[in-house]
Amino acid sequence: MTYALCGLRVASELPLPELLPWVGEDRPADIEVRLGDVPPRLEDPAHAGPLLQAARDGTCLYAIAGVASYLVEGGRRVTVRPWADAGAADVRVFLLGSVFGFLCHQRGLLPLHAGCVEVNGKAVALAGHSGVGKSTLTAAFMRQGFPILADDVTVVDLAAPGGPLVLPSFPRVKLWRDALEGMGIPAGGLDRVRRDLDKFQVPVGAGFRATPLPLGAVYHLRTVSDRRHAGEEALRGAASVAALVEAVYRRMSAFRMGRREAVMAALMRLTAVPGVRLSRVMDMAQLDATAAGIAARHGAGVAG
Repeated sequence: MTYALCGLRVASELPLPELLPWVGEDRPADIEVRLGDVPPRLEDPAHAGPLLQAARDGTCLYAIAGVASYLVEGGRRVTVRPWADAGAADVRVFLLGSVFGFLCHQRGLLPLHAGCVEVNGKAVALAGHSGVGKSTLTAAFMRQGFPILADDVTVVDLAAPGGPLVLPSFPRVKLWRDALEGMGIPAGGLDRVRRDLDKFQVPVGAGFRATPLPLGAVYHLRTVSDRRHAGEEALRGAASVAALVEAVYRRMSAFRMGRREAVMAALMRLTAVPGVRLSRVMDMAQLDATAAGIAARHGAGVAG
């Protein structure tokens, strides 16, 4: 089975229904995912933690108890050894999450912990830590008719000739049940992200932007409890760098893989892209207004 991910051809022995099928030229796979044996340890690792081991050449061994072990090599090959009683969705969520982030770092791409939408012909990234509402805000843009490039992990190619370019990733948005209810989306018929999580995969369908776009801005989301502290702040200089460092997906893992200098060099180039600190109260009633406000600041009205 072959799939498309960030413009790469993925050949996988493991079914990946979260991805679109490959429809490009019949070329060799850029990434291979196979099922097989994975060693319990790497020889002489530069880092050995409870979940991640990293070799000096960047090879990673990632093990999630009760789910699977993943050997990630050279940005091109992933070997997966699932546990006997692991659910398929559980195995895929780590493959298409952390393991995908490791692959990006190995390939010299910069993954940001961010959703991403198209506004007025540019990619706008919505970055922040887990639980800050990235996916919910991304879904609000989708509901207003704006195309989606990514949810949770936004991949940026800093080597693109015209400047930072966002490579579209997953044609779905992951939402908790309370967010679904707040947005009036029925959970019936939606696949769970994991067997034991009340979080669901919402397909983007025709709203997925499958071709790359230049990165126009990065919004760094932050929640506040008092509306008086809500608002926007343009980030420049050291503040911009600090926010971008926090936004790198699996940043510490990348450093342990020997990618610290490469990541920091990429971030310095990314400071040329406008960065904004967006502080907001977590209020479902304000989601559409927040999305519309961002769109208006980038020269677009409601797309739908």
